[in-house]
Amino acid sequence: MDGRTVLPGLWDAHVHALDAFADAGCRGRIEHAQLLTAADVPRFAELGVIAGVQPTHATDDRDVADRHWTGRTGRAFAYGDLLASGARLEFGSDAPVSPLDPWLGIAAAVHRTDDGRPAWHPEQRVPVAAALAASARGRAQLRAGDAADLVVVDVDPSEADTRTLQEMPVHATMLGGRWTHGPH
Repeated sequence: MDGRTVLPGLWDAHVHALDAFADAGCRGRIEHAQLLTAADVPRFAELGVIAGVQPTHATDDRDVADRHWTGRTGRAFAYGDLLASGARLEFGSDAPVSPLDPWLGIAAAVHRTDDGRPAWHPEQRVPVAAALAASARGRAQLRAGDAADLVVVDVDPSEADTRTLQEMPVHATMLGGRWTHGPH
């Protein structure tokens, strides 16, 4: 495999999947892109493969990862590296494994902690704007003709601490141009 060291288990699954996309010459998505080799991080962007990630797993799994992936956790849940490489991140919850609430994932990606401990691998944090886009299928802004799926919040997410992001007060929601929560 072109000189790369392939480690057993989760490491090689991503290598094989990226190789398959490269061989097929098509774009796609790899779900649970959470334990990557350094060489494969830039391949997501190069191949146009979406990195489907579940940010709450980074905070939920940090203790077990430190125990079982000793020396490799700097590349675990490498959302900052993926983003810096130009890869497209899309967040999910993996419900019912983790709660469906997208704000928990946003908070985990931005702050890399959920329990008052220092951030776990803070170099892998992502900016709030990138986390919001990743929670909206990669969409960072609205354009004319887009479906009017909106969330109106009471707090500016870019100024929110971990707890506020986790418990984000939602003022209103609109789905397909119809208010589903809040002012009607």
